[in-house]
Amino acid sequence: MATVDGVAGFQHPSATIFAFHAGMGAGPATRAFARAQQVCEPVMLYSVGWAGAISPKLMAGSVLRPDAVLDLATGKRYTCAATEYLTHGTLLTSRRVAQREDKVRLAESYPAARSIDMEAATLARLAIANGLPFRTVKAVSDTFNEDLPDLNPFITADGQFANARFIAYVAVRPRYWSALAAFGKQAALAAANLCDSLAGELRVEKPR
Repeated sequence: MATVDGVAGFQHPSATIFAFHAGMGAGPATRAFARAQQVCEPVMLYSVGWAGAISPKLMAGSVLRPDAVLDLATGKRYTCAATEYLTHGTLLTSRRVAQREDKVRLAESYPAARSIDMEAATLARLAIANGLPFRTVKAVSDTFNEDLPDLNPFITADGQFANARFIAYVAVRPRYWSALAAFGKQAALAAANLCDSLAGELRVEKPR
């Protein structure tokens, strides 16, 4: 499926399942949903992707199906559609990538929170506004105690990651090298576990 207005679209080869991706944050999530409405007639909306751990007990690669999403910007709480796969706990949605100090503060302020992302609350709001059931499935890419550089200055206005600027930044800061190498492996593990988990929940074969 062609990329249109910065939104990449994919259809499962043997099922009426579509995926759309436009970048990080509320704006890209809104564009992705608008594109979905152009391409198909959604009957269920999922927010799928990576999340940071708010709970110190969560390991990298853990797959979570929260029963609620809380928008930190508005305080609005969204309940996810019931399913046998729910693992409970709240997913927080922030307008920025959470750093370690943010996670510590949020864990204290929101005891039910287990993870944090940047898109789920926007998609939950859009789903409810359009009469669609909503669920979210997230895999932990960064754990509670990760010591990563601040990624926020490298996220562009349209939700893309400025790879070249980031590489130039960390190239002269060796203290981050080992943490970033570990993060890369964790992100790959999270993506693989996420695909396996979704294939099981949606009862489809993974695309080869």
